[in-house]
Amino acid sequence: MRKVKLWTNQYVIIILLSLVMFASFYMITAGFPIFVSTISKNPAIAGIMTTTLMLASLVTRFFASVIIQKVNMKLLLIISLVYFLGTIGLTLVNQSIGFLIFIRALQGIGFSMLTILVFTISSNIVPKSRLGEGIVFFAMSTSVGTTMGPLIAISYLANFSFNSMIVLTLGLMAFSLVCSFFTKNNTVKKEEEKPQETTKEPFYKYMYDRRVLLPCILVAFNYFAIAGTVNFMGAFGKEINLGGKISQFFIAQGIAMVLVRSFSGRIFDKWGHRILIIPGAIAGAVGLGVLGFSSSMVMVWVSGALFGIAYGIIHPTIQAWALTLVPPEKKATANSMLLIFIDLGLALGSVGLGYLAKNVGYGIMFSYSAATMIVILLLYLIGSRKKSPSESNKEKPPRRIKLALEGD
Repeated sequence: MRKVKLWTNQYVIIILLSLVMFASFYMITAGFPIFVSTISKNPAIAGIMTTTLMLASLVTRFFASVIIQKVNMKLLLIISLVYFLGTIGLTLVNQSIGFLIFIRALQGIGFSMLTILVFTISSNIVPKSRLGEGIVFFAMSTSVGTTMGPLIAISYLANFSFNSMIVLTLGLMAFSLVCSFFTKNNTVKKEEEKPQETTKEPFYKYMYDRRVLLPCILVAFNYFAIAGTVNFMGAFGKEINLGGKISQFFIAQGIAMVLVRSFSGRIFDKWGHRILIIPGAIAGAVGLGVLGFSSSMVMVWVSGALFGIAYGIIHPTIQAWALTLVPPEKKATANSMLLIFIDLGLALGSVGLGYLAKNVGYGIMFSYSAATMIVILLLYLIGSRKKSPSESNKEKPPRRIKLALEGD
């Protein structure tokens, strides 16, 4: 029995492309509020820019899955990267508040298209028998990029200008563009493609598939909780007199995330999603509960590690599970829906938990947000029981079929 190769040239290319692309985008995302604070005394402007970005991204996601399934994916990836490079370059042309808000809307459109493209291309590249492992390592690359971007931006802008950071970002995105030329368009095997079925479907069928609704709802609740740690950790540090030391929560989270993702993908491929999502949700609930009552760095480290386990398990596992519920030609639809619900979770979490924190304090807010992990667990236990036998077989093919696939 020969194991199907995961780390192909195409897989490595899409990993590098995504890592640099996410780091570049979050450099800009973290850098804009810092720059805006220097040219405007109104802190609400940065919030308006973020809201504009998210609205443009959400609207685009509804149509991106349709476009992706109709157009050459490699060509669309190249065009989208060139477009995004152009929106970054326009930042150097005019830096009035109105124009910058307009630029953020354009960037929301471009990044929305790019994320669905790289998620779909990566899921097409990964062999079926190693889907969980492949999705986990890809998700790790995007998570590392998401973490590195703000760290680079904050450190860079402490010593250099915003314009020079934009030039640096242009260089990084140019690297992603070069990588895109080495990708292949058709990563789905021909025998799996059924164009005669999809071309006759109504337009809305490309935008929505009810089979992945439950995974989408679960991932929205997950990012609702994540929004609290991303937005309010700094303020919580001040509340419990730990100040900047509270940032060590993310170090503990990152270490735990990398460790758990190093083996969780193989567990998914061998035993399925149930053995991962249940302990992941429990770890997340306990981690947020401990965080809410933290008064020392030891408790912060423990809560960060526990939440890191949840962070490392829930999203990639749910994504891999969702992709097993749809045929190959609907992967773009599944990825688009997941990203839409991620955006919704982040947006609602930022507003809802912020309002809660204003009334009860940040510590109690984190304790209450642990309930979202309990909701994930309950919805999963109830909803996953309703899967049909065919869906269960699709998640984990019989051993005889799996051996045949691995021997090809």
